[in-house]
Amino acid sequence: MAWTAPKTDWTPPDGVADTHLNAIGENLLYLKEQHVDLTTGIHGAVSTATASKLIIRDAAGRAKVVAPAAEDDIALKSNVTTEAAARVAADAILQAAINLINAGGVYLPIAGGTMTGKLYAQSNTDYTTCQVRNIKLMTTVPTVGDLAVGEVAFVYEV
Repeated sequence: MAWTAPKTDWTPPDGVADTHLNAIGENLLYLKEQHVDLTTGIHGAVSTATASKLIIRDAAGRAKVVAPAAEDDIALKSNVTTEAAARVAADAILQAAINLINAGGVYLPIAGGTMTGKLYAQSNTDYTTCQVRNIKLMTTVPTVGDLAVGEVAFVYEV
């Protein structure tokens, strides 16, 4: 289909013939097809990072954007690559800890087990919250300085 030069010298007595309408319809189809097939210059679209312009991909299928400033901005490949590398590193550290747990390393499983070392509770004054407390078994009544804040003493006779 090709462009047909439209009638431009209309006068009232001319009237509109079916050939005129057909030519107009053909021209509209031609314009639509030309617009659909365009790959450059569409509504001023560019493949470079340009404010207030539509984005179009370049010949290699790429388009440029600036670095994101908000959470919902388009991410750059460098942002995604950096985040992925950080997650891989964190996963490696986590996996090493999991391997220690699975191998019976230095961690006590949540399901229970035998502690082979001493457990020291944090010293604090939150007496209304259930928590681990340091317990001292003593043969004499404790005096000032014998117990840290939150520690419990049991006195027994020898």
